[in-house]
Amino acid sequence: MSFPYIIWTMQRTGGTTLATLLATLSEHPGVQHEPFNQDRVFGHVAPHWQDPARLRDEMAGVLAPRPVIKHCHELLPPVLNETLMEVSSELGYRHIVLERRAEADRILSLELAKITGAWGSDQARRIYRQIEEGGSPLDPIDIPRALAHMHHCAARRAALDALFEAHGQTPYRVCFEDIYTDPASGRILVEDALSFLAIDPKAHPQYEALVTEALLKKGQNSVRVADAVPNYDAARNQLVEALSGRATPAA
Repeated sequence: MSFPYIIWTMQRTGGTTLATLLATLSEHPGVQHEPFNQDRVFGHVAPHWQDPARLRDEMAGVLAPRPVIKHCHELLPPVLNETLMEVSSELGYRHIVLERRAEADRILSLELAKITGAWGSDQARRIYRQIEEGGSPLDPIDIPRALAHMHHCAARRAALDALFEAHGQTPYRVCFEDIYTDPASGRILVEDALSFLAIDPKAHPQYEALVTEALLKKGQNSVRVADAVPNYDAARNQLVEALSGRATPAA
């Protein structure tokens, strides 16, 4: 019997491909990615964040079937993350933390998604082609917003680490770049994650095809439209500077 799990990640970390692969291999039910977002399948849970008892009851209800979850923890109230950690740990969940080492590039990818409206691969193929063929010029990046979100995410990472410690959980940690830069190394990391979850890849006849497709699948490559953004280089420089000089991130 394998463990149900939560992938704790952030927007534009490349978690959809990994989450889809692991969910396909898991015996536990899958649900819509980021299910606690307002427009998603468990979106009715988050509005109860000001009522801890109701929030816990709702969380226990949606987790009772032990669905596997990809969760962007920076988007929702801290109390929801705490309740999710508490209830899932009581139910025997294991936890995976998926990060992206290039934080400035992650934030820029998020800003480009906001500007272009390209949030998924299908949208990106269509919208990026229009941009490259000389469509309407793109708006500049809102640099103060990007910097504020970067600091917000740093605070949320610290809060997540505190939750793991408080609930006696040791997550499996992995970086997007380490999985997808080199397929051979990526395969080892995927297999380590499967071992952590007690999933036997040999039990899945399509495993080789699934993992190969996942490791070779290309992302949206949002940087290809960077030249169409008037202040892309300036935004990147300020983000990199802030990252290199930041001691204690602002909330």
